[in-house]
Amino acid sequence: MTLLIPLVTFLTVVLTFCTALFGWAQISGSERARALAESLTSDSDWQYPIIDAALTCEQANRVSHRAVERLGHTVASFTPATAEKAGEIKGIREGLWGEKEPVTVKVTCPPAGPHIDAHPDILPCEQGNRISRLTIERQGYRVTEFTPAGIGKAGIVKGEKKDQPPLVITLFCSRNNGVVMETTMDSPVLKNKDFFLAISDFERGFFAMFKGERSLVVAEQTAVVGNQLRVTMQPLSPVESKIIFGTDVTTVLPVQIEITNPTPRPYQVEADQIVLLTTSGERVKPLSEKESSFPTPALTSQTVAPKSGVKGYLYFPPGTYTGARGSLVEQQSQEREGFVVQFSIRPHTRD
Repeated sequence: MTLLIPLVTFLTVVLTFCTALFGWAQISGSERARALAESLTSDSDWQYPIIDAALTCEQANRVSHRAVERLGHTVASFTPATAEKAGEIKGIREGLWGEKEPVTVKVTCPPAGPHIDAHPDILPCEQGNRISRLTIERQGYRVTEFTPAGIGKAGIVKGEKKDQPPLVITLFCSRNNGVVMETTMDSPVLKNKDFFLAISDFERGFFAMFKGERSLVVAEQTAVVGNQLRVTMQPLSPVESKIIFGTDVTTVLPVQIEITNPTPRPYQVEADQIVLLTTSGERVKPLSEKESSFPTPALTSQTVAPKSGVKGYLYFPPGTYTGARGSLVEQQSQEREGFVVQFSIRPHTRD
């Protein structure tokens, strides 16, 4: 009988029990494990690189950082990528078995679009080797045989304990980070629930989390005015602020704003009249440089010429905001066209 374990985020371990059904037990443990591992995917060389031409390099850095944190890792070091140099994020978290789980995300920004590669520093196969041995030792058994599994190569861990039958775990690793671990139905390791949650596939987890975080950055902060003008606004987290400005920003909340005017008519933007909305519905105006110091000058009221756009930053008191409101004035008719931008509700506080 074979059991696919429903694990926490994006696990790749399959645990099998040795039985005598249909001659299955007549096949060696390594061959059973091999067959199961190879059946985990139709494409054993499948990987999860991300190439996204719709993102700026700046956005790729921000989304990658968020994805690492959302997967439960603490960012130990962070070098933002630029068009000229590669970036790197080093993350780490405590594994269920007391071992560190370090990961690395590399970001490059060629002209075709940001390229993101995320990898665990300890691959799932090596996690399986370590955890299998540790599991046997924690059951009070003495390890008498340990042959680590590798890609395409079976591994085995055997343990002995006085007055107890031998404890055996057989492993096999596929190229897509699938790990098969086989033991007997009456194995004492099955009593430990953490054993089922031991191995994680960071590559798949990052891929899925990146896609989710990307949608928050790209899709939900855009307002179309008159089906033509486009206004994009994005509150920046402390990490995002440091990426953009190269320094910690602790006293204000920067909001990135971009206005695109593809029309043949000029529009006036009144920057000081753009407000953020709190969760209680209060409207908060942008700060002036007389009230606080900014890492870069704030966007000023100006004309957005036809077939052009403007981009800059407005600064607000730290807080949690649900969106923004403002308006643009068509210069010839002096008609005012309002816009509303919805934010994904996240706290943008400064410690």
